[in-house]
Amino acid sequence: MDSAKLTEEIRVLVTGFGPFLDINTNPSWKIARNLPPTLPSSNNRTINLIVPESYIPAVYHVILAETPSLIAKHDPHIVLHVGLALDRSYFAVEKSAPREGYHDIPDQNRRVFTRAENKKVFGKAPGELATGFELEGVVEAWRDECASIGATAKGKSKSKVKAKEKEIGMADVRHSDDVGTFVCGFIYYVSLLEMQKKGRRDVVFLHVPRLECDEEFGVGIEVVEKLIGVLVDQWKDS
Repeated sequence: MDSAKLTEEIRVLVTGFGPFLDINTNPSWKIARNLPPTLPSSNNRTINLIVPESYIPAVYHVILAETPSLIAKHDPHIVLHVGLALDRSYFAVEKSAPREGYHDIPDQNRRVFTRAENKKVFGKAPGELATGFELEGVVEAWRDECASIGATAKGKSKSKVKAKEKEIGMADVRHSDDVGTFVCGFIYYVSLLEMQKKGRRDVVFLHVPRLECDEEFGVGIEVVEKLIGVLVDQWKDS
């Protein structure tokens, strides 16, 4: 592709997951589908956000089929997958994803990705793949960008967990290397492997906490917008 065109426009593919367990409205998808079509950047690039028409089902075999198709269709410069971490009260970008381990936890269709399937599909692919972004620097810049987010939203929640004073940190953003071996880790590995075929692993997985009220979702959307801006700022043309 023409490098001048890359400088002018950056395509970012953003996905979110659908229902799983008792989560009927997955915050990851609600955030993704409410993102604007474009964002400004600090380096005069236009950031075009590509969000699929529907969420990614929490189903291994659908993820395996849809993820490469989305990448082939949209040819993104950057891919951002968003997923829910029920046991966390903060936002975290994940460093890497393992190839194996998806035979333990059944997906939304009560199926696993067996060891035999893993060997057949991934063959001699690396046992672990990591993002091409330097996440320590990303998180440092992201944290600075998010410093003012949530200052007015804290304490506004009218949800049942108000007693906790909304200790989800609102704009508490961190670096992590524990994506897990459920659908979050699976989509991250599949996406990293697919983007690697283009020579770069410009993929990031973001875990978000459980968000319930409008104020919290507003914070979540803004946090993701700030992350995308930082990723684009740190992205370099080939």
